[in-house]
Amino acid sequence: MAWCAGRLPVPKVLAVEGGLLTMSALPGINLTETTKEDAVARVAEALQLIHSLPIERCPFQADWATRLRQARHHVRCGLVDEPDFDAINLGRTADDILAELQAFPPLPPVACFTHGDACLPNFLTQDGVLTGIVDLGRAGVAHPAQDWALALRSMHDNFGAEAEQALRTHVPEHCSDEALLRRFRLLDELF
Repeated sequence: MAWCAGRLPVPKVLAVEGGLLTMSALPGINLTETTKEDAVARVAEALQLIHSLPIERCPFQADWATRLRQARHHVRCGLVDEPDFDAINLGRTADDILAELQAFPPLPPVACFTHGDACLPNFLTQDGVLTGIVDLGRAGVAHPAQDWALALRSMHDNFGAEAEQALRTHVPEHCSDEALLRRFRLLDELF
């Protein structure tokens, strides 16, 4: 959040003591509490803003190799909640999903600053204005399809297929391949 301050509408870090983070409050409601039209517009705005940040001096890496290492760690340590998998993956094991992820070919060489968990509750709005971006623990330089994949899934889960289709009209062409989006939704199962 400190790195994003002045670049994005994020909370101000007030203190970090004993493993506890204290931050300022932001105005607004999260996008699950607004209209689907406002949610579509605000998440598209938020992702365009996030993805436009210069990455030359960004200290946070969230690329595929980094995320895959973290996913392996989560699986090895038993940190994956298999009963919470998306419906399409219920009945699969974390080991099975990890093996599939490891078999994917390399990603296209596209990178920008990403949120890392671009679900609707992590964006705030008030009176049709984007007022906040929160939960940046997985932010870093990565392929932007990671954010679009989770935003599309979250839009569908909260507002239905019609809202997901409306958000798809904002997805850049280099992020619109369904296999690419599926890859990042599958990766998210291990976080």
